[in-house]
Amino acid sequence: MKLIIIDYGSGNLRSVENAFKKSIVENNFKINIEVTNDLKSIRKGDFLVLPGVGSFPDCSKGLKVIDGLIETLSEEVIYKEKPFLGICVGMQLMVDYSLEKVQTSGLGWLKGYLRKIKISGKDYLERRYKIPHMGWNNLKFSDRNHPILRNISEEEQFYFVHSYYLAKSLESEVLANTIYSHEIPAIIGKKNYFGVQFHPEKSSFVGQKFISNWIKL
Repeated sequence: MKLIIIDYGSGNLRSVENAFKKSIVENNFKINIEVTNDLKSIRKGDFLVLPGVGSFPDCSKGLKVIDGLIETLSEEVIYKEKPFLGICVGMQLMVDYSLEKVQTSGLGWLKGYLRKIKISGKDYLERRYKIPHMGWNNLKFSDRNHPILRNISEEEQFYFVHSYYLAKSLESEVLANTIYSHEIPAIIGKKNYFGVQFHPEKSSFVGQKFISNWIKL
């Protein structure tokens, strides 16, 4: 089997690749990893991962400049139902649109749009909230029994770095939230495709548990 990490010029590819390699080795998965933007390779992949670092418009542009990539992703994920994981901006690209810098369309696989995090008040240490939201946060599960959350507790923390959050999403498509000044969707998805606002590749042991759970789906 093959896991494809999609290289469209907008991801921290090395750390993502290393995190997935670690999970594959530790769980004895019979999976090879390829980092590529070649459409033929993507079509042959069994698992698809879309990282994302930077602004939504820049990442969206990165997808569009690779001729046929968006159409190939839709075909493989939506119609052929291959397992898909979007990470950070890779997750944000899954929804309808973003208001970052200028309104920019997403893939439209899930409902909702991105708007800037609203900062008001102080955290439990009396620190004012700042943008970007950067650091470790707990999750609050909407669906405790979902297999993607197996052996993960609400006491464990994931690493976030972002300034925009998913608003007006469907409740049924949000599997977990975090709190940073207000509620922020942290895991979204349905069927075979999921997205995470945090960085599992930077989230230490619990990040590895999440990656393993996703592969086992």
